[in-house]
Order: sequence, then C-alpha cells, then structure tokens
Amino acid sequence: MKKQLKRSLWLICCLCAMYTLYSCKQETTAEMKLWYNRPATNWMKSALPIGNGELGAMFFGGISHEHLQFNEKSLWSGSPELRGAYQSFGDVFLDFEGIDSCEVENYYRELSLDEAIGRVTFDCQGVTYEREYFASYPDCMIVARLITPGNKGKLSFSVTLKDGREGVARCKDNTTLLLQNKLDLLSYEAQLKVMNEGGSLLIEGDRLVVKNADAVTLLLTGATNFSLSSPSYIDETSEELHLRISDRICKASIKGYEQLKQSHLKDYCPLFQRVKLDLTETLPVIPTDELVKFHKESLYLDMLYFQYGRYLMLASSRGMDLPSNLQGIWNNDNTPPWECDIHSNINVQMNYWPVENCNLSECHAPFLNYIFKEALKSDGSWQKVAQEEGLRGWAIKTQSNIFGYTDWNINRPANAWYCMHLWQHYLYTQDVNFLVEKAFPVMQLTCEYWFDRLKEDENGKLVAPDEWSPEQGPWEDGVSYAQQLIWQLFSETTQALQVFRQKGIQQNEAFEKELKDKFARLDNGLTIGSWGQIKEWKYDTWQLDTLGNQHRHLSNLMALYPGNQISYYRTPEYAEAAKQTLLSRGDLGTGWSRAWKIACWARLQDGDHAYRLLKSALSLSSLTVISMDNDKGGVYENLFDSHPPFQIDGNFGATAGMAEMLLQSHQGFIQLLPALPAAWPEGCIDGLRAVGDFTFNLKWKQHVLQECTLVSGSGNECTIYSPDIVIQKVEAASGEEVPVTASDKGLYTFQTEKGVEYHVILKN
Repeated sequence: MKKQLKRSLWLICCLCAMYTLYSCKQETTAEMKLWYNRPATNWMKSALPIGNGELGAMFFGGISHEHLQFNEKSLWSGSPELRGAYQSFGDVFLDFEGIDSCEVENYYRELSLDEAIGRVTFDCQGVTYEREYFASYPDCMIVARLITPGNKGKLSFSVTLKDGREGVARCKDNTTLLLQNKLDLLSYEAQLKVMNEGGSLLIEGDRLVVKNADAVTLLLTGATNFSLSSPSYIDETSEELHLRISDRICKASIKGYEQLKQSHLKDYCPLFQRVKLDLTETLPVIPTDELVKFHKESLYLDMLYFQYGRYLMLASSRGMDLPSNLQGIWNNDNTPPWECDIHSNINVQMNYWPVENCNLSECHAPFLNYIFKEALKSDGSWQKVAQEEGLRGWAIKTQSNIFGYTDWNINRPANAWYCMHLWQHYLYTQDVNFLVEKAFPVMQLTCEYWFDRLKEDENGKLVAPDEWSPEQGPWEDGVSYAQQLIWQLFSETTQALQVFRQKGIQQNEAFEKELKDKFARLDNGLTIGSWGQIKEWKYDTWQLDTLGNQHRHLSNLMALYPGNQISYYRTPEYAEAAKQTLLSRGDLGTGWSRAWKIACWARLQDGDHAYRLLKSALSLSSLTVISMDNDKGGVYENLFDSHPPFQIDGNFGATAGMAEMLLQSHQGFIQLLPALPAAWPEGCIDGLRAVGDFTFNLKWKQHVLQECTLVSGSGNECTIYSPDIVIQKVEAASGEEVPVTASDKGLYTFQTEKGVEYHVILKN
C-alpha cells in the first residue's frame, strides 16, 4: 500500500512539473501510449522506437541490463555502383550493479505518443528507478535520463558503446565514448556523453563506469558524411564530421536535461497535436500486448494505431533529404530483408500516404526533395536508365540505395507514381512556388519519358510496351498498372498547366501540345473483365487474371487508390468492378497489403469492410522471418507492422486508410465521413486536411455528422459533397453568413477567405 501511495505521489509531482513548463496533453482525448508490464525480449516484436527523423533508437527497458540499439538514416554500405544495405549504427549497453539480485516490483514500460518520450520505472529494495528516453529534433540528439526519486547515490552502472560492425569504440575523454569507422563510401561517427550528478565517473578500458550517482543524463548522437546534393554523395571529410558531432554534443551538454526536454516537447507536441481522433474510449488498464492479443475489438486500439502511424512519421521523416526506407529508420541487422531499401513498387510510396491528409506535410519533404534532386541529375543513374533505352526523362528499377544505384526489375511506371506525391503536396498546400520550382520540372521530364516510350496498339490507343504487374504475371503491352499510372501523370500534369495559365505563368507550348495529343489517345488502363473485375493485364497470355487470385499487390486498382480515376460518383461501373476485384483478393495478405485494402474499401465507401480490414491488419503476429503467406501479416506486440518481417509501410498505410474512412477530397469535392463504420457510432476527428488547403474538424453521434468546422488555408472555393445531410448554411467565425450554391447532386459550394474559420450548419 505504501509503495502504491509513493508511486501515485510521484506521478502527481511529475505531472505538475510537466504542466508548469510545457503541456502536451490534448483536452478530452485519452492518452496515446503503448505500455507494458515487462521488459522487451525481442528487437522486432517488443522493443519500442524513438526517433527525430534522422536518428532513431529502440529501447528494451531491461532491469539490470538495458539495451539501446540505434540508427542513423544515411548509414548505408554500398555506393553508386554497389547496392549495399542499410546498417545498424550500433548499441548502447547499460549494466547495473546490485539490481539483478533484488525482487523487482511495479515494473512499467511505456512509449508516450503525445510526448514522444519513452519511460521505464520499477521498484527494487525500496528504491524507485526511473528512466526517460527521447530523440530531439532541435538538438539532433538521443537523450536518456536515469533517476531514483527521493534517493541519492543509488545509480551505479557501466556504459558501453558498440559499433554495429567491426569498429571499436574508445573513450574520447573521461565523460565521452567515441565511435569512428568507414564503410564502402561513407565515414561515420557516434559520440556518447555521460553526465553524472553526484557520485563519480571513471574510465575502465573501453567503457565508462558511474558510481553512486544521484542522477545521470546520457547524450547520444551520430551521423555520416553523406550528402544527396553532392555529385559524389560525400560533402565532408571524416575530420569535418568529427567536428560537427563534437559541436552537437558540446551544445547539448551545456543545455542540460530539462532544457533539452523542453526544446523537444515544444518542437514535437504542436506537430503531433494537429490531429485528434476521439472514439470516446479511455486508456485501457491492460498492457498493449494483451490489448492486441485478447481485445483486438478495442476502439482505443483503433485510436492508438492511427496515431502511432503519425508518431512514426514524425520520428522517421524529418531533416535530411532521404525518404524513410522499408523500416523507417529502425534496423538492427546489417543484412536486413531487401536491404531495408527504398522499394519503388509500393513500399516507399505507401510510407508517405498519410502525410498530407493527416496534417504532417513537412514530413513529405525528405521524399519530395529526394525525387527532385535525383530525377533532375543529368549525369545521375535515374536519367541513365532512360538514356540506356534511348529515351528522354528518367526511370528507376525496383530496389534503390541512397546513392542513386537502382537494380532488380525495372519499374518504369514508378516515375509516374513518384510524381503523384509531388502533385499531392501542391494540392494540399497550394504552394505555387513548389509546383513551379520542384514539382513541374520533374513531372515534365517524366511525361517526356512516356512520350518517347508509348506505342499504338491495334485500336490506335497509346500503350506502354512490355510492362509488368508487380510482383506477378507476364511482361505485356498495356498492363493496367502502367496505364493507370501514366493516365494519372498526364492528368495531373495537365492540371498543373491549367494552374500556370490561371496564374499567368509562362508555359512551354510545344510540350503542352504534345501532352494534349498523347493524353487524348492514351489507354486509361480500365477494362472490365469476364467476371466483372478490373482487368490486370490487357491480354493476359498466362491467364492469371482469375477469380480467387489473392495476390498481395493490388496493381490493377491504382486508379482507385492512390489514384482518383475510379469512384462511385463519377464511374460507378468501374467502382463496381473494383469491388469485385477486392472481393477476389480477400481480406488477408501481408501487413502492407491489408493496409492498402483499408484505403480501397474506404474509397468504395464501404466503411464496415474497411474496418474489417483494419482489424485484419491488427492481427497479432509473431513471425520475424520473411513470409509471403497471406495469413501471416499483422502487427507485433509493439504495433510495428508485420509483413512479416517488420515493414513500416503497413503502419503508414493503415493510418492513411483510416483517414480516408473519415474524409475524402480526391474527386474535386470534399466528402465528410464517407466510410464511417458501424463500430464507430460516436466520435470526433480534428485536424484532417483536404485538397485545396482546408483543415476540418468533424463530430458525429449515432453515425450521423453533428458538427463541422473548417479553416481555409489559401482562400479557395470550397465544395462539400453531402448527399444525405442538407447543409442549411455556412457561417464565418464572426457569425457572418456566407453565400452557398447548392446543386441537385448534393454539392454545396462557397467562397472562403484565407485564414478564416467556417461553421457548416447541418439539418439533421
């Protein structure tokens, strides 16, 4: 009883201190956290991730032996001529004296998504041991704090820094461990500084030893001399890298723990808090692993999984111009599955599906800048792939490292798919400068590649010759995967030219004329087959397009999601055919495949089927080796997506799919709660973004929309599709009524002003 009272008082004191400085808690919404009553035993299944977009770590929460495995986004073996693989940077080990022999009570391990802070607490021999972990974006630092509240001199442990390869760490001085090494091309360095309060700090060989300290702060940082902008991909000597890392450590150590923590919270919390999903559930009293295993129906789990994707996005895609790889930034294996590469036939694209609609547009920049820089390098490997075919423009293959090297099957339509991301960023932000300076140059170059490659079929339609439907089937002309993506490219580039015309921006008339001609003659990749499906192959010489084909890829549904060519509103016959295709594919699949299906069913406005796929995606998985079996996908107890093994795209895809269930804006209008499932009868979602630079807050009860407010970011005209609920009027926040034009098709249009909030008054 005394221990419980002591723990409660400690929690109250911590909360009071936190709110005095900076509060991250969202009003009325349950805390978003993963928590467990035991240490992690497996890196992939149970350790917990922290990250700042470039630096990442996984903490285990061990009692007498703590392990932090860490990564840095650019630590790759290989070169422009050699694929190589993403590497584990190294490990930090803390070995404690006197804890292993005691009986531990009240063990608790958590990852707070609200704060991006990991915590471990437990009691041993009357002493409470507490640890905090976070990865600071402002200070480029992984920070750990160890304390024993109310007790002094109780922290005694050794600190060891290990290279992920054959390198050896050494003591730089009596407070800092130094790790320096070199790969095929890159140099890399990590430094770990130990700052003790009370007690002593000693050097013992290649480790530091803390004796009888009151509190200890650990500062860990690392980097390579990689630069995407450099022709050689290197922009520093190892000596310059050392100075940069040393400067980071020095500045962070001067600040101290509390200032570092406050800088972290002030940076992270406003970004994470932009979106709030509340399904009226509270934090469960059972650990997260038991929640997934025994209570998958939990609505709290839905909320948590949605926000976990946003957390992982902030933790893995900020800073340097490199996209998140197959595992984001977290990897403990130097020969990881598929080299932990940048995989172009679904995976890297799915990594970025939730950035715009889930209000993390800044996190799109690493991928967008990567595309811009690599596609426009006249002597780069992407343009060389096209030149080897005698074509203008650029193309890539399926697997890429960070040095421009690309190999395995050529994946030509991926260039069009990458351009979708450039256009989506413009649509959501309305950033004309971005469209002019970055997006359009790449889109034009990509169009020119297809201008040169397309050929006429027997009906006079333009088709892409000799293409594939990933990752199955024959290489044939006019495969739907290629045709639908090229259609999307030509459509979006045409829309970009219309924006230029409206803004008075000079255009290339010859290019515009060729685009118009080619687009008019393009096969759009939509043909309904013998059993009512969207045909996957135009000719299907292998006869694989059969009812019951449950392949993980949905390549013949690019036009449904993430594209916008198929919908019940505009093309009901193709929407019905897409439904038949999805029914044939089934509700299982690898982890990311199930996530893709959530979004597809949401686009078909079947919220219950989308929800069924969400629960399928949340199936507990334990397999950590490669499997393509459809029944093995799901999540691990730490909620990492299981392909298996771990692939982060499934986390991001599920978050994007859940957003599609609540708001869609891909058809030229905004639809509210288009695929609300029966399992969510009441709730609210604040902060979802829509095309046109609008931000929406929605509230519903008994499955009916009750409240809707929006903020106009660019002053565009807003069109809402509301076929079932009449919009009575729209009012600005000032109370002034705004003129609304209503159509007999359920469309309501009104003009907005930049920065103004509007209330949509509904007739229920």
